[in-house]
Amino acid sequence: MNKIERVRAVLRGEKPDRVPAGFWFHYPGTLTAEETAAEHIKLFRETDMDIVKIMQDFSYPLTGTITRASDWRHIRFGGTDSKEFEKPKEIISRILDEVGGEALTLMTMFGPFKAASFAFGDDELMFWAKEAPDDVAEGIKIIADGMTQWLQGYLDLGVDGLYYTAQFAEPGRFTQEQWETLVKPFDEQVLSVCRGQDGKINVLHMCGEPEYQFRVELPRLRAMPGDIVNWSVKDNGLSLKDGRAFFGNRPVLGGMNNKSHLVSGTEEAIFEEAQSCIREAGTAGFMLGADCTIQPPAGQKVELWRIRAAVQAAHEFPV
Repeated sequence: MNKIERVRAVLRGEKPDRVPAGFWFHYPGTLTAEETAAEHIKLFRETDMDIVKIMQDFSYPLTGTITRASDWRHIRFGGTDSKEFEKPKEIISRILDEVGGEALTLMTMFGPFKAASFAFGDDELMFWAKEAPDDVAEGIKIIADGMTQWLQGYLDLGVDGLYYTAQFAEPGRFTQEQWETLVKPFDEQVLSVCRGQDGKINVLHMCGEPEYQFRVELPRLRAMPGDIVNWSVKDNGLSLKDGRAFFGNRPVLGGMNNKSHLVSGTEEAIFEEAQSCIREAGTAGFMLGADCTIQPPAGQKVELWRIRAAVQAAHEFPV
């Protein structure tokens, strides 16, 4: 099997010839499109991992001023004809020119609510979400409409699918009713774009926030569309084995602690952690990865040899 065939087998819940693996981390938003693409290609080449996940280390063209509730109904999201779309377009094109056909490529997108948080501030967003939920919902719908257009633009450029970061399901942030009204419909709107398009896939990453100890109300996301699911094992206390059953025996991505051996461990420790994850999850319908993006301490860089060690441990595991 090649890398694409291997990951496609996992997505079908099958046992590949060897366990695939994929890891990632953020890049400075100040990098040019050319530099950003080069960093992604370097990660892929030097670690031998099986997919290419393109990071969203740039902002959406989301504009508006919020001084009263009704302002949410008038925010603006630039389309694929905006100058801001040119950077991710160039990043994708450069990556596909180099590695297209070798591995599946996934474009990362944060959800509409997170986009609003980035643009207007989390405190401001949460205040208005509680005070004027109908107005905020109208604004989030504007963002979701813009994001679906951008995602279709990514797919038209040739990426194979979406790596979707589902947020704002943290314990205590919203009641179940509030979440179902303000967050869920717009997550599902973006995730619906890939469904029904031949060969396009959704990776559902359930992501927490530091102020909520990275925990997520996983039952809320249990039925969210996703061809393969990823959650933080260490932060949510849901093991790979139990999580596979919890999410309806869907294919699983992840397992490794994104703040431990991957950032400071020895080769032997990385190898053991990686293979322990595979022993627990099994080799069918499983791709080794991490709880979330690899997060070294401030001032410390991610060292690619550690990622390569984890990938090698996956590839060498007997299937």
